[in-house]
Amino acid sequence: MASTERLYELWMLYCNKKDAGYLKLWLEIYVGAYEKCLDVDFEKPPTRLEEVPPVMSLLPDNMLQVLRHQLLQCVQKLSDGLEEEQQTLALLLVKFLIIVCRNLSNVEEIGTCSFINHVITMTTLYIQQLKSRTKEKELADQTVAEEFVRHTLTFCESLYDPYRNWRRRAAG
Repeated sequence: MASTERLYELWMLYCNKKDAGYLKLWLEIYVGAYEKCLDVDFEKPPTRLEEVPPVMSLLPDNMLQVLRHQLLQCVQKLSDGLEEEQQTLALLLVKFLIIVCRNLSNVEEIGTCSFINHVITMTTLYIQQLKSRTKEKELADQTVAEEFVRHTLTFCESLYDPYRNWRRRAAG
C-alpha cells in the first residue's frame, strides 16, 4: 500500500494551499493502492477482497467535507462541460467512494452523506450527453462518460448491496 506518510503529506499540502492538484494526486495514490476493490465488471462473479480499505476514522477528519464540495463543484460545472481534468477528478472521487464502501463499516457513513445525490446528478447529465452526442463527437467524448456511469453503478452496489448478493445470484 502507498505510504501513509506520503498520503498525509499530500493531504496537508492540499489543506494548506487549497490546490486541487494535491487533492487529485492524493486520490490517485489512494485509488491506486486499492485498485482491486473497484471490481466494475458485472459480467464476472464478485471477487473476495484480500485487503480491506481502512475505516473512515483512519482517514483525514475533514476529508468527506472536502470531497463532497469537490463533487458538488463538478456537478455544477458539468452542464457547461467539464474540462478533462475535472472529469478525471470526478471519476477519481467515485472510485474513492467505491473503495471506501468496500469496508462495510464505512457504508452507513457514506450513505448518509449527499454523495449519492451528486453522483446520480452527474450520471444523469453524462447519460444525456451520451444520448445526444453527434457522430463526430462520438469517439472523443464517450470513454470518460461511460466509465463514470459504470463506476456509478458499482458505487450504488456498494451502498445498497454491499455483500453483492445480486451479483452473486446473477452469476449463478
